[in-house]
Order: sequence, then structure tokens, then C-alpha cells
Amino acid sequence: MAMSRTRSSLAFERREFLLALAAAGVTIPALGTNARAAGGSMRAALVLSGGGARGAYQAGVVGALAATANVSDGTAIPPYDLCCGTSIGALNGWCVATAQYARMRELWYGIGAEPVMQLKPEFSALRDPESGVLNWASAGVNLLGLLRDKTGILQSKPVEDWIARNVDPSTPLVMPLVWAVTNLTRQRPEYFFLDPRERTLDQREHLRRALTISVGPQTVVREATPEILHSALFASAAIPLAFDPVMMPGPDGKMNAYCDGGVAANSPISIAHALADAADVILLDPPFESDNDYNDAIEIVFGAFGTVQRNLLELEMRNAYFQSTGKRALSRLSPAALAGITAGDEQLQQYVKSVPTTTLRYLRPQKTLPVTVVGFDDVKGIGEAYRSGWLDTAGGFTLYDWKTFAL
Repeated sequence: MAMSRTRSSLAFERREFLLALAAAGVTIPALGTNARAAGGSMRAALVLSGGGARGAYQAGVVGALAATANVSDGTAIPPYDLCCGTSIGALNGWCVATAQYARMRELWYGIGAEPVMQLKPEFSALRDPESGVLNWASAGVNLLGLLRDKTGILQSKPVEDWIARNVDPSTPLVMPLVWAVTNLTRQRPEYFFLDPRERTLDQREHLRRALTISVGPQTVVREATPEILHSALFASAAIPLAFDPVMMPGPDGKMNAYCDGGVAANSPISIAHALADAADVILLDPPFESDNDYNDAIEIVFGAFGTVQRNLLELEMRNAYFQSTGKRALSRLSPAALAGITAGDEQLQQYVKSVPTTTLRYLRPQKTLPVTVVGFDDVKGIGEAYRSGWLDTAGGFTLYDWKTFAL
């Protein structure tokens, strides 16, 4: 009878432990070995969120980090040996992973002269105050036509050309780069990665396997080969409604439609959590404060998109935090105590074996940046955002605490 009560007590403790993890938003990863063991533990990852032209802030932070560490182009910024990004964070991530810090600054300070954000001809009247009432009405009708036969109001070719000019697939990497995209055809996220050439094929496969273990066996993780690199980067930044979906080969070789990775993971913290012992996240929005009223459909779309992104950010940060906290708590138990808690419980054994630990920090602007998401022609706003990022870096990253972090 005493033995029966002891087993019941242990079973109750295991159930309570798992329920507490579930209540905290923790997900138990897929069956498999520890992700770090599969992919090789990395010291620290730099995570770059999406946010359009506000990515100038990230560039300022990166520039300051490189200057503080006294590293020049071609050398990785310590302690980072992995970069993860989404949307503009993927494009900035290319410069970080290839250690092109001076080039990164040049690109941001020169982007205002590049006509990358061009309306399609049928919508041009929307920006021309001299176009007259009839043209405005015509453009309005065309905008409504997005619901029928249009998929975006901005031209894709200027952005595609800009990426082709400034992203050379032959440029050597100093660290792996991973970024998120959204496969519209299959309605699921995908992750692309690039690995330095000096890493072996086995190491690249280990990286892919570690990511798969973390994000789930059904999530596609694949290498961005030179043939699809430009498309994969543009796809991560192709904001729905603003741009047409990017068409490129899917995992099975058939053409699929892709859009902004921010739909699935605007701040891909789960990737850093899978691979690195520490993660520094550069956010592009301050803690939320009520903005002006929404005056048009475009503002409503961006407002709704921003709501989704903030909620996903909280989910990813809390998951990484509570998984790490739970794993650290278990690691402090004696082997006998741990064996007693996990005995006969395959799910808890899986948790102990698979979940990694990551120290999570973040850096964010304290007020809304002086440039809009689509303000790539705003030279003044971009310059101010870049300088803000540079100056804010002096204050350092803040250790994440779920009780004090504000969306």
C-alpha cells in the first residue's frame, strides 16, 4: 500500500510539472536527440526582427557593436557565431553573416536615393496630389480590385534588382545565417539557411537537423542555394498586400508562392534557442503605446499585422524563457531525484533530453522610430533611426524577464 501511494505521488508530481509547463506556454519538442548535440552548440546568436525601413535601427546597433568590439569587415562580431532574421532582418543578417559592416552602413545611407518602393502604374495616382479627382477615383477602384485580380500595390522588380546588385552569393560567410519565410501555397512557415563554405557537409546537415528538431519535423528547413538566394531573401520581406507573392521552387521543386516571414516568425527566437547558448534580440518597436486613429485601409492592415507580430514575439520569448528555466531547474536535481521524477514518463524523459537552455536578452528603441515601415525614401528618418540604434547600444542589452517585458 505504501509503495502504491509513492507511485501515485510521483505520477501526480510529474503531471503537475507538465501542466505547469503547458500553462507557461512551453511546447515539448519533437522526439529526437538534443538539438545542440545534433547541430553543435553555438555561443551566441544575434536575432534581427522584421520592420521594413526601421531596420536602419538594427544597422546602427550592428555598427556600434562592431566598433565597440574593434572588429573590421571580414571578422565576426564577438561573441556571435549565428545570425537569425526575418524580413529586413534577413537582409541585414546577410551583412552580419558576411561581416560587411561598412557596406551595411553605406546601403542604409544610400537607400533613400534608390527607388525601391514604387507603386504599380495603376495605383500611381494614390501618391500624386496633382492627379485630379477622376484619377484618384480610378486608382481607388483599382485598389478595390486587389480583392479580385491584384495581389500587391508595389512593383517587385525594383526590390529584386536592388537585392541582385547588393547580395553576391559568392561572398564568404563568417557565420551561419537562418531566416524565416511564409509559404502561402502550403500555408506554413519555412526556414532557409546559409553556412560558411569551410563547414563540412556533415556540419550543414547537423545544422538542418537541429533546426528541424526545434521547429518540428513537419517544418521545412533547407539551404538557400545560389539559384534561389535572391528570391528567398526577397520572399522574407514581401509584405502581404504591399508586394505580389514571390514565386520560387518549393521543397518538391514545384513553383510555390511565398511572402513575408513575419507572418510566421517576425523575430525567429526559436531558431536561436535551438542552436545557441545565448541570444541577443534587436527589436524595432518600443513597448506599445496607443497610436493615432487608423485613417485608411493600409493603416488598418499594418496595424493588424503588427498585432500578430507582437503576440508571436511574446510567445517565442516566453517559450524560450520557460523551456530554459524548466531545464535549468531539472539540471540542479541529483541524478537519483531526476530519475525518480521521470521514471516511466516518456514525455518528461523526452523533455529532459531534448530541451535546450538559452539566455535571452533584447535591445529595443524606447520610442517609435522616426521612419515608417515603408519609408525607404525618408533619408532623414533613416539617418535618425540609424543613429538611435548606435546610441542605444551603449546601454547594452536587457536580460529578458517575462514579468517585466512589455509588448
